Amino acid sequence: MSEHFESTPAPVPPPPPQSVGARLRARREELGLTIEQAGAQLKLGKKQIDAIEADHFESLPGNTFARGFVRNYAKLLGLDAAPLLADLELLLPRERLQSALPAVKEEVRFNVGGGGASGGGGAAGVLAGVVAFVAVVGGVWWYLQQPVSPQLDVVPNQVIELPEAPIASLASAVVASAVASTPVAVAASVAGVTPTPQPTPVVVGADELRFVAQGETWVQVHDASGQRVLSEVIPAGGERTVAGKRPFSIKIGNAPQTRLFLKGQPVDLAQYTKVNVATFELK
Repeated sequence: MSEHFESTPAPVPPPPPQSVGARLRARREELGLTIEQAGAQLKLGKKQIDAIEADHFESLPGNTFARGFVRNYAKLLGLDAAPLLADLELLLPRERLQSALPAVKEEVRFNVGGGGASGGGGAAGVLAGVVAFVAVVGGVWWYLQQPVSPQLDVVPNQVIELPEAPIASLASAVVASAVASTPVAVAASVAGVTPTPQPTPVVVGADELRFVAQGETWVQVHDASGQRVLSEVIPAGGERTVAGKRPFSIKIGNAPQTRLFLKGQPVDLAQYTKVNVATFELK
């Protein structure tokens, strides 16, 4: 009597995690950004963005630059940089140790009182090398500390409409605002103190937008003429009010943490939000 044994198939191993560059590229494509747009925000060229997304970090200026590029790229795309930087360490090429500064020969002496020419020349060369090295390190540190400007040009794809507010109520609000602000400006002028710039006054026929940031967000607004009336990062708890002619082209980077009001009426951003970014036209 023969026995038949069935072989158990070997378990299929899980797919390996995406590399650092692949995760950055996938997130960029998810947000609808081109390589040129990302490079413009990061102040990097197309070849450098291509190298980062292909994990070719050996073609970048050095490991310090590579870490800074990945950190800023993750910040631009709204990703947590910590796990990316941890995985990056496994991909970075091994760099040569910093070569030592040229040694001063034993017979060369530092003569503060103005000794021989050979001693003075050697000391000056060492000092110049140290100064140059410090300048390069300082320049790298300064560059990596520069904030990313999250001004993303995404094509508007949503349109919403709200009813027009009565012109009379708008005009009365303008008059009240002017009466309230005039004494402050006059008093500051008499005291010789430069008054704090006030928001652009609303004129009859214009529309007022108010943004309230519950968390840090960035907002970009263009009016009917195509003029940019607002483009900045609003900190958590901050507010911005602008006025202009409709329709407005609006982009909001952290839409779930941002509230928008048109002439005091709330605008629902949820249905126009994709991956935390709301892009629409407000008529």
